[in-house]
Amino acid sequence: MGFALPGRGVVLGVASLVLKEGATIANALAVVHAAVDAGVLAIDTARAYATVDDDAAGERIAQAARLQRPELPIITKAGHFRLGRAAWDSDTSAERVRADALRSREVLGAPPSLLLLHRTDRVDDLEASVRELAALRDDGVVEAIGLSNATVEQLERARSITTLDAVENRFALGIDAADEYRSCVDAGIAFLAYAPFGGPKADPLATHVPRVAAVARARGVSVHRAALAAMSDAMPGAWPVIGSTRVDSVLDSIASADLEVDDGLRRAFEGDLRSRGIAL
Repeated sequence: MGFALPGRGVVLGVASLVLKEGATIANALAVVHAAVDAGVLAIDTARAYATVDDDAAGERIAQAARLQRPELPIITKAGHFRLGRAAWDSDTSAERVRADALRSREVLGAPPSLLLLHRTDRVDDLEASVRELAALRDDGVVEAIGLSNATVEQLERARSITTLDAVENRFALGIDAADEYRSCVDAGIAFLAYAPFGGPKADPLATHVPRVAAVARARGVSVHRAALAAMSDAMPGAWPVIGSTRVDSVLDSIASADLEVDDGLRRAFEGDLRSRGIAL
């Protein structure tokens, strides 16, 4: 069946809506409902986005979005889970991956649009895990499969076993190299770029893309909106996964799909990445 997202736009990740200190279900639902109304392309969740009291908190939030727009793609992940208040662990065995997939399907009320092996960087037996992902797709438990937090070498090993539909890796603008993105583009695999702004502990985005920040100021838009628009323009086959926890910030990011990318913004984005030694 494969996995594809239409045109420019962003995916909303719900990790911070569940895991951030002070997070509430009421705020999470407000952000998600606003995002769906504004045209977010998909919702990204995981078995690991759980609370101490609810092993499926993140997937329930995603399900609320799917109820609002039934055709909305839901991305989830298996093999990484919460143990307690401040502890997580990984189990990428075939048995655990299948159990997670079945639980996800139960909570979502339908097969996940995309199931990713969450912590591929911690995998014990990649070949066994990937064969199980392929079996889950063949069995109709999930619609599409892929890896998350994977190296180029792991992608090549996985692709020797089965077709991957998507990969989700961190790609912080002005920070992370684009090796995995280029590998996915060459193979025709959708690339989901999480933490494009660097994550909650990163320096302000403007310090990593100062040329884009200058263009954004001149155009009267946020550096976040301008950077996402430039990224989508410069990186075909990639979609940013944002982690907004406020309605105004998620709406600003979604509005990047409508921001015109002119030559000035293109040059600024290319110059910022090139100055950091990042080649697309």
